[in-house]
Amino acid sequence: MRFVIEHPLASACILSSISFALIWTGLRDEKLIRIKFGVVIFILAISAMVIGIVFSTTRENASNVVHAFIDAVVDNNIFKIRKLVSPNVIVVDDLEGKLQGNISGVINGVAYLHEQFPPTSNTILRFEVFEREHDAIVEVSMMSRITRIGSVPHRWHFIVTPNADETWQITTIDVVEVAFRSYR
Repeated sequence: MRFVIEHPLASACILSSISFALIWTGLRDEKLIRIKFGVVIFILAISAMVIGIVFSTTRENASNVVHAFIDAVVDNNIFKIRKLVSPNVIVVDDLEGKLQGNISGVINGVAYLHEQFPPTSNTILRFEVFEREHDAIVEVSMMSRITRIGSVPHRWHFIVTPNADETWQITTIDVVEVAFRSYR
């Protein structure tokens, strides 16, 4: 069921191709039972697509929020960052005083990044989501291209939690490593 919810297009395509094969061979061999099974499987394919579009898992929600946050940071989209990050976010490591442990610290950190080290591109090297009972931990390793510096590797941990409105937001940001320099 998880595959259907997380990959609605793939599951619908697989079921549709099975349905097509059953209907085709049923028509070719004049076997009504195969045609009926093919129609039933086609209805299942449509149902799988609808279920996958309507419902989402914790992994999908956390992944979407963190990907959108990374894109917003690279694009310097402060409005989007405010929507994706919880107002009472916990910043575990403040990069030696550069960030305060709240939303304004995150906004100031993004402003500092674009003022001092404007990124030109970002590549996600590793992206893992670990689901827990009420939230998800997302571990991300990236390589960013920085103006006047070059490529800089960095690793982050995020905790993504739904709020009272069931809107998923980043509640904890943890800088693990920047340019092979550990912040532990």
